[in-house]
Amino acid sequence: MNYGPLDLLVIQPSPFCNIDCSYCYLPERSNTNKISPETIEKLINRVVEANLIDKQVTVVWHAGEPLAVPISYYKSYFDIIRNQTPESVKIRHSIQTNGMLITDEWCRFIKENDISIGLSIDGPEFLHDKNRITRSGKGTHAKAIAGARLLKKYDIRFHIIAVITAESCNYPDEIFNFFKELGVGYLGLNFEEVEGGNMSSSLQNGRSENVYAFLSRLYDLQEQNDHQMVIREFLNSKQSIIGDPFAENYKIDESMRFNHQTMPYAIISVDYEGNFSSFSPELLGQKAERYGDFSLGNVHTHSFEDASKTHKFKLMYEDLENGIEKCKNSCEYFHVCGGGAPSNKYYENGSFDSAETLFCKLSVKLPTDIVLSRLEQEIGILL
Repeated sequence: MNYGPLDLLVIQPSPFCNIDCSYCYLPERSNTNKISPETIEKLINRVVEANLIDKQVTVVWHAGEPLAVPISYYKSYFDIIRNQTPESVKIRHSIQTNGMLITDEWCRFIKENDISIGLSIDGPEFLHDKNRITRSGKGTHAKAIAGARLLKKYDIRFHIIAVITAESCNYPDEIFNFFKELGVGYLGLNFEEVEGGNMSSSLQNGRSENVYAFLSRLYDLQEQNDHQMVIREFLNSKQSIIGDPFAENYKIDESMRFNHQTMPYAIISVDYEGNFSSFSPELLGQKAERYGDFSLGNVHTHSFEDASKTHKFKLMYEDLENGIEKCKNSCEYFHVCGGGAPSNKYYENGSFDSAETLFCKLSVKLPTDIVLSRLEQEIGILL
């Protein structure tokens, strides 16, 4: 079994979130506890002793609303991570936020530490405020946009992750033009998923041709805009078709798309108490009948090596490997994704040992079909 190298270290600074999105999959969103400096220090020591870090690592602060934790905590966290990590390792910090708590002080801290910022905004107000609401049911769009504008005031670049529902698919022009006017350079589309506490999706029983039409129109708008706004799903498909830039680093077959969600410890997710998991970040903190839960151990009591020897880890990995084999044998898009997302397989199909999911269809297959179709048209014109 191959491990790592560690690509993403996803840390939950707190499970608390200041809003209550209708499609959120995370538990404990009212819990205001924070990860301790001692837990951060133990985590980094465990990662270093396991020799999981290569030349660089991205630390993603996520799973709750990260900006609900005061800056003073992050100053301590960042110092510990830098001091406990070999000097030769490049550390990149990233925060995924709903944007509502962005202040001048946060902007200065973000700039000083060169933090990558992702904003969760679903598009125009009439779409965003359908699902991204406060606990009292009020919309959050105005405050999120105020946060985005404050980032722009400080010349801080940010990317957007937008959750796409069945209703969103009726408004490709409105969504594209909204983000274009906001000055977004990189847009990720998260089609509403069945995960954790979100037990259903508005797209489950919908028609895939509606999503195809939505994506096709976005592709055309991206082209007309000279790719000034890059859409993640089309970029990923193109990279898969042209070649995988990660293949050499991970010593994998160039013909197979590298999928860090299927490589043990390429992603490590850690909650505020120090419990850790691997594979899909969305698994952490969730219950599972077959495994009990997806926690592989706690950094205060378990090394990553010891965790990988447990019955739970071996069972999860065996199921995952069987599912990848099913994908490889049944899906002509296997080279694009390398076996799918374990979290989607579990929540949609009830097992890692399975193949196609709604996520596969909407986020991998349809974008790839569109990219291939357009490339074929371009080649035809050149010929």
